[in-house]
Amino acid sequence: MDVIIRPVTVSDSESLTTIYNYYIKETTSSFESESITVDMMKERIEEITKSYPYFVAETSEKEIIGYCHAKPFGKTIGYQYSVEVTVYLKPNAKQQGVGTRLYEALERQLKSQGIKTMIASVTAENKESVLFHQKKGYEQAAYLKNIGFKFDRWLDVIWLQKIFS
Repeated sequence: MDVIIRPVTVSDSESLTTIYNYYIKETTSSFESESITVDMMKERIEEITKSYPYFVAETSEKEIIGYCHAKPFGKTIGYQYSVEVTVYLKPNAKQQGVGTRLYEALERQLKSQGIKTMIASVTAENKESVLFHQKKGYEQAAYLKNIGFKFDRWLDVIWLQKIFS
């Protein structure tokens, strides 16, 4: 698949909202329960990009098929070198190397910013994402039982961690 990875712009908000709302409505990948608006996505992009990288994957036809970003892992100064990372792809863009390319761009930028630790918070039942992160060098750091609740059931979450040397 011919894809370019580039920094996000606010004009990408509508495409990103569509991708993310699929995961809100159809999966346990996000613990949000209500769809977000384009304006909400714009606000999130503006807030995150003040300090952290945010990338999109765009086809040669200018279709955005995925995105990833980092955000603070904790709110206090002691966590300044740690981030939580997130990646979302259109379902038909999975298993084609798009997530890998997004994460490669994200990791390059995070390393240049002095980040030492990345954490991915993944629903335990999302085996595809757990395996993806493990293939990228993430190791399980924590297994949190019954920490989330969605679709009328309790969910476990795995924290996967990658430490830059």
